[in-house]
Amino acid sequence: MTTNFTPAAEIKKATGWVIALSIALIILGVLAILMPTLGSAFFTATIGWLALISGIIMIVQSFQSKPVRGFWLNLIVGIFYVIAGLYILFNLGAAILALTLAFGILFIAEGVFTIIMGFTNRTGNSMSWLVVLNGIITLILGILVLNNWPFSALWLIGLYVGISLLFSGISLLAASLAVRKATTETTAT
Repeated sequence: MTTNFTPAAEIKKATGWVIALSIALIILGVLAILMPTLGSAFFTATIGWLALISGIIMIVQSFQSKPVRGFWLNLIVGIFYVIAGLYILFNLGAAILALTLAFGILFIAEGVFTIIMGFTNRTGNSMSWLVVLNGIITLILGILVLNNWPFSALWLIGLYVGISLLFSGISLLAASLAVRKATTETTAT
């Protein structure tokens, strides 16, 4: 049996990149939390650009695979993606309103299903109350979003994306520092 160990220098280099990424995520998260309206606009515009670019790629791909089945389906779906992307980019305010409404509905549905799952699937027995609590909080967030809609559209997406980026950055930073520390301790012994 052979075991491949990654040299400590390679691990340090790899975790260096992850640390840099996590710091960037933390900074972006803090900026989105401090300027949620700008964060909402940026996130929604990013979705518009993704839809536009995806649609263009699908259209090009449909012509490249013309002899294969699905030409018309790929072409039509690609055109719809392009139209949706352009609509989002040229009507950013309406897109933010629609996206916020969709998030509110999504949070309510997720909250209800998470609560049901917490009561029906008691896999963690003693920890199933945490699943129910998560569902209750998500349900309350959804109700708050819809209760304050359309005014919540200005800040909601940016705030939520900012919080997500911040916690993703913190968890990545903690994990990469732990790996780096473990590697240093293993190398020292």
